[in-house]
Amino acid sequence: MSSLFGKKTAWVAALATLIVGSFASSARAQFGGVVQQIGGVWVNQSGVLDVAPSVMLQDTRQKLVQQANDVDPQIRSRTKMRVISLRSIENALRESIASGRELPDEIKYLAGIQRIQNVIAVPEKNDILLSGPGEGWIVDDAGNIVGETTRRPVLHLEDLIVALRTAEAANRDHGITVSIGPTPEGMKRHSDTVRAIQDARRGFGNDLKPVLEEAMGLQDITLTGLPKDSRMAQILVVADYHMKRIAMGHEPAAIEGLPSVLEIAQDRGSVPATSPRFWLESSYDSISRSEDGLVWQIQGPGAKAMTENEILVSDGSGKKVKDHPVLTTWAENMTSRFAALADADPVFAELQNVMDLAVVAAIIARHSLCENVKLEIPMIADEQSQVKMPERPVPASVASQCSFTQVRGKWMVTTAGGVQVDSWGVLDIVQVDNSLEALPSRALANAGDKAWWNAVN
Repeated sequence: MSSLFGKKTAWVAALATLIVGSFASSARAQFGGVVQQIGGVWVNQSGVLDVAPSVMLQDTRQKLVQQANDVDPQIRSRTKMRVISLRSIENALRESIASGRELPDEIKYLAGIQRIQNVIAVPEKNDILLSGPGEGWIVDDAGNIVGETTRRPVLHLEDLIVALRTAEAANRDHGITVSIGPTPEGMKRHSDTVRAIQDARRGFGNDLKPVLEEAMGLQDITLTGLPKDSRMAQILVVADYHMKRIAMGHEPAAIEGLPSVLEIAQDRGSVPATSPRFWLESSYDSISRSEDGLVWQIQGPGAKAMTENEILVSDGSGKKVKDHPVLTTWAENMTSRFAALADADPVFAELQNVMDLAVVAAIIARHSLCENVKLEIPMIADEQSQVKMPERPVPASVASQCSFTQVRGKWMVTTAGGVQVDSWGVLDIVQVDNSLEALPSRALANAGDKAWWNAVN
């Protein structure tokens, strides 16, 4: 007993040392300590994604609380429209570089704004304003920076910077994407193992989960269109990971009315003969602009779930086949419930936030808003500026997790997923809304000498 306890204590101590070290060595002067886990998930030094141990969550929260600096008391008030200035953020970054001091929390957390609803270009101020609902913030038990009353994650300057620096890249090749899926070798081993089990036993059981998971091996994480060591990249990966675990029944959704694929299959009495794949992509109810193109409004959940089937064959290749009703039902449920899920689960709210910021960056880049108002933001938007982003371990792989169900003698085993941020594609359909022309005066009504302010509600 004493030996086991000693090993566990040593393991915890080593992990704590690793976490403390990562805060110190990975920190950039502007942003302070780097949080190595998001949404209760972390990436170890080997690039393997896993659920964060409780000691890490506690340490993360403690570090963030210790690092917190004083903010303007007015920022704690909840408002439907908080405004922050890109010009002021640029100036704050310059001052931080010149002084060697860390950025104020109200800049790092974009004044507690929780979603971007409007982009307002103001030529007479040579500025671009971002606005949305906001309030004061706290650190929750999992180490998320969330609103005091809503418990929704606030926006992070880190993610805005990455979105602006990768805006053009998001319009090329595959755009911003993440996928988690088995390797061809793993798929072949898995397929061979399934056939061997069926030949020997004609059925599966919980005792075979480790066998199937080992056969599949580590699944690859693939990222495109953004820095792989960025916070935004980790959010996309963690959101995909959580979606996959909910779909496979490894963890319950944070809301009612979102059963797993396995539960739907049992209820319908039908299973697809193939391995399902789900992914999330950008989706908004509407994106509108003023006649002059200087004021923009973004409305909607930010994401929808998509699905397709892939046949797992012995050589590890995949072939697309017709969608199955069980799979489309799960995807439709996920889409219709996504806004509610994001309100209840910080992981999906974080995904909404980075989706929004990617769209904001696409609007600014595609419509040359900085040029139109003569705003220069090299500290924010230039990768070669003195503002260097914090670096995190690159998520490269994740252990396979097996789930299966039998319906009428047929077995279903689930696999891959993904997230696709088509930040430019969602701008292909934009409505003109003349009422938006009144928004700048409303947004500027309470503007003072601060970087942020509460607009007239």
